[in-house]
Amino acid sequence: MGENRQRRINTIMRATHLNTGLFLAPWLLIYATSGFVLNHHQWIRDKLGVTSPKWERVRVDEFTPSRAFPRDSAERAAAILRQVDLEGPHHVMGPPNDQRMVINRVSGAGNYRVTWYPRRSLIVVQRQLPFSFYRLLHFLHFRHGYDHRHWPTLIWGVIVDAVTISMWLWVLTGIYIWFRMPRKRMLGSLCVVGGSVLFIVLVVLLCL
Repeated sequence: MGENRQRRINTIMRATHLNTGLFLAPWLLIYATSGFVLNHHQWIRDKLGVTSPKWERVRVDEFTPSRAFPRDSAERAAAILRQVDLEGPHHVMGPPNDQRMVINRVSGAGNYRVTWYPRRSLIVVQRQLPFSFYRLLHFLHFRHGYDHRHWPTLIWGVIVDAVTISMWLWVLTGIYIWFRMPRKRMLGSLCVVGGSVLFIVLVVLLCL
């Protein structure tokens, strides 16, 4: 009975260790790649010839709001983005006034800057161009949270939580699998102690 129970536990541990890694492989590769890019920021920029993006006008629409146009700033921003087919994660830049409202529409391929000029009845849409895979990696690395009720953003937030939980599971299941392999205990012990000591020393030194 005890051996069967232990066998089931071993199976669960190995399956958890393996399958979560397989499911989350694209996100882990993105975080690994973007982490390397961030760690070698200037070298990567120089090698790839990365330049700062520029705002380029991509669209101009006439827009005269109806009487049903909302008065609340957040609702107005959402309505303006619907008008130009750019619904999604965004925030209003600075305090709106009767001269203009500026909305930053977040996008991994280059943010949009949507400006509504009430007195001129115009909406001007600009975008950060040219597209850069380097900036896309940065965007994906720091994409987080549940602030925007936009389904891709919400699902990405759930996946980030899954990645963080899985990292804990990988450590715990890895320790369990190592402990169940007596021939590997000495090497594993050296790795655990060595990694822990180095981590603590570096944290202390970085806090000085």
